[in-house]
This record gives sequence, C-alpha cells and structure tokens, in this order.
Amino acid sequence: MTYKRSLLLLVGYGFGASLSIFYGLVEKQSLFVTFVGFHVIVCLCIPLLHGWWDGTLRQSWLRAWGKIERRGTIFGLAFGVLLLAAATGGFWILLQTEGRADTIRRILELWGLNSRWVWWFSLYLVVVNSLLEELFWRGFVLQRFLHTLSRTVAVILTSFFYSLYHLVVSSVLFGLKWGCWITLLVFLVGMVWGWMKGKFPSVYPTWFSHLLADLGLVIPILLWIYGAG
Repeated sequence: MTYKRSLLLLVGYGFGASLSIFYGLVEKQSLFVTFVGFHVIVCLCIPLLHGWWDGTLRQSWLRAWGKIERRGTIFGLAFGVLLLAAATGGFWILLQTEGRADTIRRILELWGLNSRWVWWFSLYLVVVNSLLEELFWRGFVLQRFLHTLSRTVAVILTSFFYSLYHLVVSSVLFGLKWGCWITLLVFLVGMVWGWMKGKFPSVYPTWFSHLLADLGLVIPILLWIYGAG
C-alpha cells in the first residue's frame, strides 16, 4: 500500500468515526447502534482489516499495546486524576443551568439509556470505550500518520479527528456554543495524549489517563442525571 493511499485512507477513517457517531446518535438515536458502528466497525474492524491488508497486523497490534512500565503509568494516572476532577467539576457547572439535568436525561433515555442500564453503561464507557479509543486513535491512526507525516502534524491531525465527533455528542447534550468549547478542550487533551504516546509508547499511560477522564464524565451522570438510581 503506497504512503499516499494509506494517508487518504486514514483521513477517511477519521471522518468515518464521526459519521458513525452522527448516524447512531442523531439519525438512529440509539446508543446500541452507535457502539456497534463506532466501537466494533471503526475501532476494531478497521485496524484489523487494514493491518491484515498491508501485512503488518501482528507488528501493529504488538506496537499498539506495548509493555506496561512504571514511569509512564504514574504519569498517565496523575494526568488522569487531573482530568477526572476537571470533567466532574465542569459537568457540575454546566448542570447549574435550570432544567439542563432533566433535558440531558431525556436525551439519554431517548437514546436507550434507562436507569436499569446506567451502571452497566457507565462501566462500559469507562473501561471499554477508553481502551478502544486509545487503541484506535493513538495505537493505530497516530502510528500510521507517523509513516508519512512529522510527529507534530500527526498528533495535531489525530487530535482533530478524535475531537471531531465529540462536537456531535456535546452539541446535542449542551448546545452548539458549549459543544464547541468542550470539543476544543477534548482536542487539547488529545494533543497531550498524542505527546504521551511518543514519550511512553505503550497503550497503558494514555488508557489509564483516558479511563479516569471518562470516569469524570460518568460520575455526574450517576449522581446528578440519574440520581444513582
């Protein structure tokens, strides 16, 4: 596979991720459809088929995981705790607007998230979503961009596509204005995770950091949107 074709495919994958989120949440209004489209088709099938097609599946898979090591793990956990506090605090501030918590709950229930499943959804989002996103964006897309682009450009481009579909989710839940601000913050966090991937090559530092960041999102959902019910 030529470098140019590979680069174009990666750009297509980046937009495809956002389209899968848009289709699942806006068109079908279903978390199940969204997770199948994004997690199964985009995050799993695309890297596996791409690696199989160009004959680098095993090498790419091993490089994406890497080996856990102490310094990177500590850095990832420390940054993750910071993100957890920022996400929880930011969510709390946004929920001070009268009626916003009820509006968000109605949207989530429209997407299929009722109180019976909210704990399972939270566990899935924190553990599975964070891992699959890191394996896809930092373990697959970023590493492939590095074949043809400088590290700075590769990190910026990966962070752009990573943050793009967050605009869909955050705009639906909080409105376009706040959606843009939230997306900008996600982009900046993605830049840090891209830097971390270069500093600590395994998936674990960014995964642990991402896991704690997602925990900072589900805590408000459990406590203030669904009332831990």
